[in-house]
Amino acid sequence: MTPLISILIPAFERPEYLRRSLEQIARQRFERFEVIVTDDSESDAVEKFIGTQTFSFPFQYRRNRPAVGTPRNWTAGLDLASGEWIKILHDDDWLAGPDSLSHYAQAIRPDIDLIFGGYEAVYEETGTRADRTISSTQFNRLVRSPNRLFAGNLLGPPSVLMYRRTLKESFDPNLKWIVDWEGYIRMLQAHRAVYIDRVLVCMSYNPTQVTRSCFGNPEIEIPEVLAYYQKQGDRTHSTWITYDAWWRMIRNLSIRSVAELDRYAKGAKVPSFLYRMVRHQRCLPLHIWKWGPISKVGMFLSFNLNR
Repeated sequence: MTPLISILIPAFERPEYLRRSLEQIARQRFERFEVIVTDDSESDAVEKFIGTQTFSFPFQYRRNRPAVGTPRNWTAGLDLASGEWIKILHDDDWLAGPDSLSHYAQAIRPDIDLIFGGYEAVYEETGTRADRTISSTQFNRLVRSPNRLFAGNLLGPPSVLMYRRTLKESFDPNLKWIVDWEGYIRMLQAHRAVYIDRVLVCMSYNPTQVTRSCFGNPEIEIPEVLAYYQKQGDRTHSTWITYDAWWRMIRNLSIRSVAELDRYAKGAKVPSFLYRMVRHQRCLPLHIWKWGPISKVGMFLSFNLNR
């Protein structure tokens, strides 16, 4: 039986997480799927683990030599996939219940190329959980204005997404911090999508995640958002919601001069509105901007002056 869904699992040095992910896949009631693990590990830990396993579903494993890095490894198994639909599942995430794949399969329609599902955030260090599923109304707002994702990635990690294999848009391999929602924006601008408003995936928050090393680092954040601006232009700050995302980033990174901004830009072109925003924030000490109501008023003033 030809698989309908190809589950791509990018693995990296975490066989204990991968075991959990594969165990939950084995529980699925939907059967028309295959699993492809692509391994970017430097050690043999994942390969040795795979060698001890037997699988009740079609399975392929490939060690990347040399390693291809994130996010290239997310889709490194595409050339091995035979399914019409691609389901990325990070090795530390897992399907929430035995019917998760069934719900994705039931949402397939001829006019749809993207299927997003709800997810539950699982904080491994504390054991706490939080349902991050959004409403259909919230999703429809994102479809109408995908750049809202800059203000907050309400959709979640790539593990929530299933997409048609013929999709031409993909995740930008030059990005790390904003790679998920930047890719979603381009996908939503070009393709029709549906949302399943129930928890289908559990997302792990743990100390080994790549994004932890990116958060709050202007050496990474500034070049990446400038790359995003080069693709999307004025749509990145045309509403107060998206403008506020830029405002909070400049404030939270404590950037207080255009020279400092230029240094972090590393030669990338900085739009004039961002220079003006930095100058606006210099009107008050940084610790005052950290107070929410003051920051919000300042942002609205800056937004109107920058239009």
